[in-house]
Order: sequence, then structure tokens, then C-alpha cells
Amino acid sequence: MPGQRETDKITDLDKGSERIEQGEAWDEGDEVVEVEVKKPLDKVIPIRLLGEKWEELRKEARELGIGPTTLARMWILERLRQGTEAGVWPRQLTRLTTTRSPVPNG
Repeated sequence: MPGQRETDKITDLDKGSERIEQGEAWDEGDEVVEVEVKKPLDKVIPIRLLGEKWEELRKEARELGIGPTTLARMWILERLRQGTEAGVWPRQLTRLTTTRSPVPNG
């Protein structure tokens, strides 16, 4: 609250803690609301990008109002969903090509 002193805030918190400990945290008229909780993400994958590609990703994400890693995750999931829905995942998707130096024989 504006103008409220720090000691007053601490006292308010203490009162709230006392109510919880005494089982008085809720009033009889309080409404029970069910909350759906999303499954937590549990895998982290490192992805290497050129600096210029990272900046492109950041710019695109900023325009959408989200973080770059969130956008990258959305794109990956979208691609996986497209492949699954089309029945072409994983073998029939277009292969990514990379430029590699020829390996000498022997």
C-alpha cells in the first residue's frame, strides 16, 4: 500500500502466516477454483547458431512478444506436428544437406 511503512508490511505478513497456521486462511464464502497446470519441460537441448541467425531469431521473437527460445521451441514442435500429421515422420521428410569436406580414402 502507498505510504505503508516496512514494519507495517512485515506485521501484515505475520498476521497472514498466523491465519494459515491456525487453519483460517480461507473464509467460508471463498470460491474454490480448479487450475490446470501444464506439464513442466524437462529436457534442455543445446543448439548452435551463427550470431546473425540468432539475431534474426531474436528479432522475430521480439516482434511476436515472446522470447527467442520460446519461438524456437514453437517452431520445432510445429515441424514435428506437421510430420506426424502427414504420416511422413521421420524418414520421408526432406533431408537437410550439409557441406562437408571430402574424406580421403585410406
